[in-house]
Amino acid sequence: MQDELYLIKDAEAGGRQFALAKVVITLLLLSAAIATPLAMTPLLPIPGYMSAFGIAMIVINIILGALLYAKGLIESKERTIRLGTAYFFVTVIFIPLIAAFPGGLMADPIIGTTSSAVWLWCYWHIGFGLLIIRYALSAGDMAGTASSVRMSIVAVVVAVALLTLSATIGLPYMPAVFRNGKNFFDDSTLVIPVLVFGINLIGLLCVMRIRDNRPERLWVMVGMFAACIDVWLTLYGGSRFSLGWYFAKITSLFTSLVVLISQLYGITRLYNSIAGANKILMTQANQDGLTALSNRRCFDEVLEIEWNRARRDKRSLALLMIDVDFFKKYNDCYGHLAGDDCLRRIADHLLAVINRPGDVAARYGGEEFVVILPNTDADGARLVGERLLCNLSQAAIPHAQNLPSGHVTLSIGVSAMVPGAGSSTTMLALAADKALYEAKEHGRNQIRTAAQASIAPATVTAYLPG
Repeated sequence: MQDELYLIKDAEAGGRQFALAKVVITLLLLSAAIATPLAMTPLLPIPGYMSAFGIAMIVINIILGALLYAKGLIESKERTIRLGTAYFFVTVIFIPLIAAFPGGLMADPIIGTTSSAVWLWCYWHIGFGLLIIRYALSAGDMAGTASSVRMSIVAVVVAVALLTLSATIGLPYMPAVFRNGKNFFDDSTLVIPVLVFGINLIGLLCVMRIRDNRPERLWVMVGMFAACIDVWLTLYGGSRFSLGWYFAKITSLFTSLVVLISQLYGITRLYNSIAGANKILMTQANQDGLTALSNRRCFDEVLEIEWNRARRDKRSLALLMIDVDFFKKYNDCYGHLAGDDCLRRIADHLLAVINRPGDVAARYGGEEFVVILPNTDADGARLVGERLLCNLSQAAIPHAQNLPSGHVTLSIGVSAMVPGAGSSTTMLALAADKALYEAKEHGRNQIRTAAQASIAPATVTAYLPG
C-alpha cells in the first residue's frame, strides 16, 4: 500500500518526457532558424487573428495560473505559487494589450494608441521573464499559503494597472515607437529590445539551473525556449503582420500551452494513481487479511444483495456455515503461526470447490467460514460441502488432538430457501448456524442440512440429519 501511496506524490519526469522535451526544443530551434531569414517578409493582415490569439492566451493562461495556484496550495509550495503568478500576469496584461491593439477588439484601439500595444507587449515579456526568474530563484522548500496567493493576485492586478497607465496616459514620456513609421524600435531605442530579450534569456538560464526533475520544471524550460524565440522573431521581424510576427504569436501560445498540457497530464496520472490506490483500499476493506477470502463486512453486503436478487427471481439461495473442529487445540498443539497457515490452506480448498462467479467464500470470524451460493438448493449446497470435506480429507493436515481421525476436519451446516414474505437473511444464517451446531453435536467432521419446511418466518426449530 505504501508503494501505491508513493505513486500519488508528484512523480519525477521520466526518460520519455526528457526525450520528448529534447525533440520539442530541437524543433523550436530549427523552426526559428528557418523563420529568421524570412522574418521581415510582410504578409497580409488576417481579420480577427489578434482577437482569437488574445482570447486564446487569456483562456489558456488563466486556466494554467489557477491550476498552479491550486497545486501550490495543496502541496504548500511557494515556488509553484510563484509560477502561477507568472502565468496569471500574462492573463491580466493581455486584457489591456488586446484593447490597445488596432483590430484586436475593434478597428481602432479602445485605449491608448497603436504604440500603447507595443509597450504593453514589452511589459508582458519583461514582467513574465522577471516572474519566471523569481520562480526559478525561490527556495524549493518555502511553504505556500492562501495569503501568498491573495497577495500575488492583488500585486499583479495593481502592477498591470500601473503599466497600462504608463503605456496610455504616460505615453508622451516614453521613448518613441515606430520612429521610422515601420519598425517597432530603431537604433536610438535598441536598449529596449535587448532588455526584453535579455530578461527572457536569463529566465531560461535560471530555469535550467533548477535542481528539480519534476515535469513542471522541465516543461517551463521548454516554454521559456519558446518565449525567447517569440521575442526574437517579433523584434527581428520588426513590424506587425510580418512572417516573424505571425510565427512569434504561435510560439507565444506554445509558451503557455506546453506547461498547461504537462499539468493536465500530471493530473491525469495523479487521478490514475488515486484510482489504483482506491481500488486497493476497497479490496482491503472487503478482504480478509489472513486468508484473502472476503471478510465479514463483504459477506454481509453480498448476502443482502443476493437475497434481494433471489427474492426478485424467486430462486433458492443457499448458505454454508463452516467451522474447523477443535481449532483451539490445534493452536495449543502447533502454535498460532501453524494455525494461521492451516486456515490459509482451508481457504484454498474452499475456493477450489466453488466454481461460479457469483459464489462467495468468506471468513466469518476466527476459525469459521461461510459460503454464499446463489441459485442453489439444499442438495446442491450439500454437494459443495461434501467436495470440501473430501478434498480436506485427502490433504490430511495433521491434527493430533482431533481424534480419531488425527487430521484437520470440518463441521458444516447448510441452509437454503427461496426468499418470501416475512423471511430474512437472519433466518437463513440462523438456520445454517443451528445446522452447524447439530453437526458438531453429532460427532463433527460431517454436514447437517436444515429442513426446508422448518425455515419459517415464526421460528427455526426442526432440522434433518445429513
